[in-house]
Amino acid sequence: MRQTIVRLLTFILLIGCSSQATPISDNIELYNAYGNEHQLIVHGRTVIKEKRDEVGKKDSGFSNAWNKIDFFHSDELKNKKIFLTIGNEKFETKGDDEGYFRFNIKTVKKLTMGYKLVNLQIKDNKKIHHAKATIIGSKKLVGIISDIDDTVVFSDVTKKVELFFNTFWKNYKQREVIPTMVKRFKKILSQNPPNKPSRLFFISGSPEQLFTPIEKFLEYNHFPQHITILKHIHGDNKDPLFDQFAYKIDKIENLITLYPKMQWVLFGDSGERDKEVYKFIKKKYPSSIRAYYIRDIDSGKIKKSLL
Repeated sequence: MRQTIVRLLTFILLIGCSSQATPISDNIELYNAYGNEHQLIVHGRTVIKEKRDEVGKKDSGFSNAWNKIDFFHSDELKNKKIFLTIGNEKFETKGDDEGYFRFNIKTVKKLTMGYKLVNLQIKDNKKIHHAKATIIGSKKLVGIISDIDDTVVFSDVTKKVELFFNTFWKNYKQREVIPTMVKRFKKILSQNPPNKPSRLFFISGSPEQLFTPIEKFLEYNHFPQHITILKHIHGDNKDPLFDQFAYKIDKIENLITLYPKMQWVLFGDSGERDKEVYKFIKKKYPSSIRAYYIRDIDSGKIKKSLL
């Protein structure tokens, strides 16, 4: 039965689907905004955003599938010039033909640790998108880098039919969170001074099109404030589609470079190559990695490694 459903959903993905949602005026979808005292990274997309109905715990699988597939059919605004303002400094960039844009900028004025207001605006569009960028200073702190699938949510990544079923047939209120993970993250982050911006980063191989349901799942299950980095598979400068090792190494190294004094704790699972990735990172950056944890997908046990 599930294989039949998967074939049907795959067919729908291939032929596309039309949305009946109502367009809204904000045409910027922001994926993440974070940086240090002088560097700011902001990543997003210019699209015709639509108002979506809230999901429920009793929603049907077909309803969930249609809603989830619709995230892959956003009408992008191509090659738009985007302006970013933080404080009194203004920057600009241009999106690609899929609407994706990225700022990686150096500020003249030192950014203090905290959540800083960032304003984004598309040229010739009066609507301003207000967001908060996570700015982490140069002090020695404890940070977390975590996978998502089978690390904080049951996904069955190694079983492709089950993965497809979990991803498309369930909404974020129906997905099952991995027990103890919220508590573990909060305990580790509590070692930092209070009232500071979160040092929790999620790095996942899920595509950016699923950003909204992933964010809603994390919020719904009360995970601490965080930055989510997903795989860029369309537009310019795409991430490796199948090479999880290269993809995660690149993203983790970027964070180590951005925050050289951070002491990182890594979380992953045995389903793909997290352990291999973390061993490589620990060997290359021994002073930056405090420990890593791997959740065994068969037993459910989470094992800590200091090596």
